[in-house]
Amino acid sequence: MPRARWWWSESDSRLLDRLRAQQQIAREHDQRLAGVYPAVNIYDDGEAFMIRAEVPGIDKTKLDISCKRNEVTIQGERSFRLSEEGAAFHRRERDQGIFHRIVTLPDEIDGAKITASYRNGVLEVVCPRPEASKPRKIEIS
Repeated sequence: MPRARWWWSESDSRLLDRLRAQQQIAREHDQRLAGVYPAVNIYDDGEAFMIRAEVPGIDKTKLDISCKRNEVTIQGERSFRLSEEGAAFHRRERDQGIFHRIVTLPDEIDGAKITASYRNGVLEVVCPRPEASKPRKIEIS
């Protein structure tokens, strides 16, 4: 039985390159979504770390914040409801479901003094440093 040979034409090669590029974009998109929601900004004023997380449209009763050593975990659930019965999405770019984000801070925090507030879709978590790790001014004698 004769063996068949596959000859790649230039258009086949370009098609294969485009397919590989699309697969790479899809992998990068999945990696960006995994573990980076919600988006956070972290500030340090010397006394405490402030974590500001964007969580628009989430009921604050569905958010849970916990800490362990120098890590703060933000968990919650985001769900959507269509306003009209029987309506379908035309485009859906925001995922729904349960999420969690672990933020590792560069220094120790005092877990007993952490406070959180939620306003206009922004969750703010204030994580004070323990007294021993706060910067202090040394007087010269």
